[in-house]
Amino acid sequence: MKYLKLETRTKIFTMMICGCLVILLDSPSSLLACFVLSLLLVTSSFPSLRQIRLLLIFLFLTTWGLVYSQGIFYNAYPRTVLITLVPAEFPLLGEWTNGIRIYREGIFHGIIQSLRFNTTLVIGCYIVWTTQPRDLLLALGRLHVPGALAFMVTSALHFIPVIAGEAAVVIRSQRLRGFRFLQINLISAVKGVISSFRPILAGNIRHATHLGESVESRGFSPENANQRTSLQSSQMRSWDYVLLAMLVVCLISVISLKLIYFCYTNGIYYGSWLRGLYTFTREIL
Repeated sequence: MKYLKLETRTKIFTMMICGCLVILLDSPSSLLACFVLSLLLVTSSFPSLRQIRLLLIFLFLTTWGLVYSQGIFYNAYPRTVLITLVPAEFPLLGEWTNGIRIYREGIFHGIIQSLRFNTTLVIGCYIVWTTQPRDLLLALGRLHVPGALAFMVTSALHFIPVIAGEAAVVIRSQRLRGFRFLQINLISAVKGVISSFRPILAGNIRHATHLGESVESRGFSPENANQRTSLQSSQMRSWDYVLLAMLVVCLISVISLKLIYFCYTNGIYYGSWLRGLYTFTREIL
């Protein structure tokens, strides 16, 4: 199935610019818009059901972890208690921690942070799923990234599906032997998880050893890595330039508006003719 194929350098710049945008933006609506656009980018590549399921798992785990942790450890004021997990009068634990509570403002802050993290996570998944390691290595070389560092990045991406496959095989074999990861006996569950890590780690070490031998046999050296040539070439097309231009304009606009609003809030400069920009920055950005 055909889809809009972006050049690898465009994907890299897209992730970098979006990473800057989610740091600069503070409004939930603007961060939600960035997250939705990242989902549309993944949707344009027509991901498989397995990729969709994996992405949903990643999004759930990151969102749940950030919301739950921020809800408990939020220390700014004001804050409103929603649930008291451990009262301050509880022996030992309550006295040491002065009580453990979930705060409404912390949950809201966790949602904001999850939108930032999930946006870059979705774009990263898009790059991994739609880019061949050789294309990524070629793009990093054209961006004048040191050859050794580019090779390390592409090798790490290559090992992601390998690790996933090794883990799937180990988990399947453990289930066939009657082991269940979710069980009441916590000690037995921990032992089973630790025993599952051993074959996964051994398999990764074996693959890394084979990769190192293969690289050495082909004469790879960090000193001459930047001199590597490729039979394949990749050129940026019109839609690559259009997308990058739009992203650069958005980034420059956000930075400019933030600087103008910073000068206003800190008493450095105020212009009555900029009131609309002040309101827009405060409410939207």
